[in-house]
Amino acid sequence: MPKIFEYIPSEKLNRLLKGYSEAFDTAVFFLGKDKEVILKFPEDAIVPELNMVPLNVRDSMLGHVGIPTGGAENHLGLICQNLSEMAEMGYEIESLSGEVARNYEELSLLWRLSSRLGAGLNVDKICNVIAEEVMTICPSNNVSIMLVIDMPTGPLPTMGAKVVPKPQVKMSLLFPKVSLGRDASRASTTPLATDRGLIGFVFEKKEAITVCDVHKDARFEGFPYPVTGVLIVPLIVEETVIGAVIASDKLNGEEFYTTEIKLISGIASACAVSIKKALLFDEIHEMLFSTAEVFSLAIDAKDPYTYGHSKRVSEISVAVAKMLGLPPETANWVRLAALLHDIGKIGTPEDILHKHGKLEPTEVDRMKEHPVAGAKMIEHIEKLREIATWICHHHEKYDGTGYPSNLKGEDIPVPSRIIAIADYYDALTTDRPYRKAFPKEEAIRIMKESNGTHFDPFVFDYFEKAVS
Repeated sequence: MPKIFEYIPSEKLNRLLKGYSEAFDTAVFFLGKDKEVILKFPEDAIVPELNMVPLNVRDSMLGHVGIPTGGAENHLGLICQNLSEMAEMGYEIESLSGEVARNYEELSLLWRLSSRLGAGLNVDKICNVIAEEVMTICPSNNVSIMLVIDMPTGPLPTMGAKVVPKPQVKMSLLFPKVSLGRDASRASTTPLATDRGLIGFVFEKKEAITVCDVHKDARFEGFPYPVTGVLIVPLIVEETVIGAVIASDKLNGEEFYTTEIKLISGIASACAVSIKKALLFDEIHEMLFSTAEVFSLAIDAKDPYTYGHSKRVSEISVAVAKMLGLPPETANWVRLAALLHDIGKIGTPEDILHKHGKLEPTEVDRMKEHPVAGAKMIEHIEKLREIATWICHHHEKYDGTGYPSNLKGEDIPVPSRIIAIADYYDALTTDRPYRKAFPKEEAIRIMKESNGTHFDPFVFDYFEKAVS
């Protein structure tokens, strides 16, 4: 289709030629770049020798305007100027329409991203969404979402060293978080350096790059899978590159177009902050649980017979919680509650904890204080108040004969019921000052005798499945 029709529809151009012909009493012709006649008026006009003037819009030739030699040649410039202005208006409308369409596409994409991501802070989910959207925009042999991890190099400081060690140097590497496509299996296993090659260029310039043939680019240092064309878009937060979107070899064999790069850059910009927040959340989350684990080990260490008890109880509790179908977030909080379920023993005298013989009634009462004491220790932290309740009631019994509140059946929080079973099982299967550990099968047999009285029978069924 002649380019002129992108800016002036053929029907309109025909009407314009008719108007010029009637106004100036001459035949008027529009010819293409190669001077072939495209439109003329009158339609039956014979093509004589023509005077022609090129028609240009924004330095782009659209064709030629011509009238017969000896005709109203003095009006040729006016006709060409008028057509040029009409084409310019069409160009502006076309550009504006294209911009509106592109903006609509970007807004629709961002709305879809927002809907898919929700309010959660899950790095894997965010990266999966990015990879799927990029694969939709430009289906490729591989799309990888890679995140920066700083790897320390050099020796760690040693105890008692007289020489102050030099500060550790960190080496930044891009590790694949999510990979989709034909080459995903290889792409998902190999980290890439961030200080050299095409990746290094993107990290230095902080801008997207596309290369049609990497084998002709001296910067390319190779990928763990075959690549010809590649697009690399950085994930940037506050002027810091935290990762990259890498797409390689479009399935249709074409290069990566500007519109695709712009859309993918928009995705990267919209999601980079979410990824950073999720990474910080994971870091804080892991720090919380690591601190709780260390603290639980410190409590368990007061008694060599129970060392590691809280960690084992947390592992069993999480396994049961997952088998019960509790949401992952709830299962995580169950893990924390189980790690801290004996935190109240920090105030229990060691002579009671280490006593080999039977405890006196007053000593039993003192030992029974630890669930309430533990709950009081953490209930002042607003986010942990519910966990404090679970800890407080992990010694309740299903028939209501437990402590500290004699709760019964469904009144006992489900996490407390889970921890109660895991706690009892670990006590039976580890050595104590007054007896050796029971084998797993024997411990379960003993516990079954109290199923329905001490333990919730529904939860106990899932516990059996978990430990088996």
